[in-house]
Amino acid sequence: MGVACVAAALLFALWNGAGRAPAPPPEAPPPAPSVTASVPPAPPAAQPLVEPPAEDATPVVISEPAAPGEAVGQRRPRFRVDDLRDEMMASNPDLAQFRTLQRKVLLKPEEREQLRGIYKDRARIEVARRDLLAESEQTYSDDNQFRRMYRVEYLGMALEWKDNPERAHLLDTVESLVMARNIRSTQDLDVRRSLSGDKVEMMMILLHNDRARAEQLLAQSRGTPYEPLLEYARVRFDALWALARQQQTSNP
Repeated sequence: MGVACVAAALLFALWNGAGRAPAPPPEAPPPAPSVTASVPPAPPAAQPLVEPPAEDATPVVISEPAAPGEAVGQRRPRFRVDDLRDEMMASNPDLAQFRTLQRKVLLKPEEREQLRGIYKDRARIEVARRDLLAESEQTYSDDNQFRRMYRVEYLGMALEWKDNPERAHLLDTVESLVMARNIRSTQDLDVRRSLSGDKVEMMMILLHNDRARAEQLLAQSRGTPYEPLLEYARVRFDALWALARQQQTSNP
């Protein structure tokens, strides 16, 4: 990821000094010869304390194409995370299609219908379920983590459509993933951490969409290794909602 460095302005001080010849003394015999003071040489110009960095020949890489009339400064630099995401999207066109439509602020009527078709597609829901179970994952990879992250986002956004005809099926899917015993001691630590994060996010989705159902799952997890994880999700969810309400109250 290229990052443009902006050179800071450096100030230079120039010191000059010059002596003046003294005025001749008043008339007196014998007249004194005039004396001219020597002019001291000017000190050298002060050197900058820090050498200005060499100009980077590589321009900043922009993460998104410029929109018509958009200045370069309005776009953010590209980071490594953008490369990882794009690499994953290139091999998962279904997620790329979902992300493109979901990020649009103003959807055309046909695009809205297309996105709703994605939200109610049982085949896509099943793919999300399989990826999030991660039954074959033993070692960590950024590609798998990004894929699962966007599968979680897909399920959450599909449930945000309250009239989704597959809403009940989506809730069942999220519940099954929350309760799945898919974090195993044979997996790398980073894999277990990543899957734990997925489970917390899905529990929060369930809390948002069906609080009673989520509380029931928490009760069922009592005494299991998953109880602290689900309890953490509940505490985090409630804290975020409390903060949101506080901000709404202070900024009506």
